[in-house]
Amino acid sequence: MTNLVKGDSGLVQLTHGDIKRIIAHQKLFGLDELQKYLFRFCKTMLTADDSLVKQFSIYNLVPSVLLYGPPNTGKTTLCYLLFDQIKQEVTNEINFYTVDVGRMLDPALGQSSRNLEQIFQDLRKISSDGSSVFLLLDELDAFCMSRSRAQEHDAVRRAMTTLMLQLDNLQPSISQRFLVFGITNVPNLVDTAVVRRFSLKQTVDPSLSRDEFKSYLDYLNKPIKHNTKQEDLPKLYGIYQRRAFTAGDIKALYKVLLIDVICGDQDISISERLVELFEQGFSTRQHLDKTYKELLDA
Repeated sequence: MTNLVKGDSGLVQLTHGDIKRIIAHQKLFGLDELQKYLFRFCKTMLTADDSLVKQFSIYNLVPSVLLYGPPNTGKTTLCYLLFDQIKQEVTNEINFYTVDVGRMLDPALGQSSRNLEQIFQDLRKISSDGSSVFLLLDELDAFCMSRSRAQEHDAVRRAMTTLMLQLDNLQPSISQRFLVFGITNVPNLVDTAVVRRFSLKQTVDPSLSRDEFKSYLDYLNKPIKHNTKQEDLPKLYGIYQRRAFTAGDIKALYKVLLIDVICGDQDISISERLVELFEQGFSTRQHLDKTYKELLDA
């Protein structure tokens, strides 16, 4: 069960059991290489010897990662999977924390800034006592919007400034056990100064190959005991590419399909319904393109 840590600040701890339950039925496709790369980065940061830490210091390389890309591409799930892998393969003495932005942001003058300071102070103490910390800052754009947009939101502006200071305080020699992951769906709205302070910046926007696409459909077909017809695969893959679906979009289409199968008042052709859903279903990228266009035209 999730636990608020010093509840007023908004810091939340998820136990390993919480994480295991979240990822029990989650599987990412198209992100294998990125997960391996990020795992190697985290492992290197957590286990570096003094010689390697000195190299980090030359470039001010600290254990901070920014993941960005459209919604429904697996950024948060990727962090959960990384934590689970680190917990099992690198060190059991690592704990997962995240921030409840709604609790952290406070309209009281300066309180949001003090909350963030408290969060980092608590986590630095934990990491200095021998344990390791995995901190996930989800929806980073909620309190790190570009300064031109944040100028009328004092709590947001102060919180962003504090976060930049806290990221500046991460140093290779004293922050080795403190992993910080930031996530945003809209990197163009995040202040450049915040983005610059993350050592590693990676886009999470997988484009499935034909084989990966087939494997993903096979995975989603199992619960409804369906086999995609061989002649339907090129058609579905073509629609997937044309409509620029994310993996999350495809899972959402299957969610509708499952409801149809369970709740429909008559038998349906799953193959025909699947093609129909692919043609007419929601596409995150198409929606984002339309939204940005409306913003520009406004």
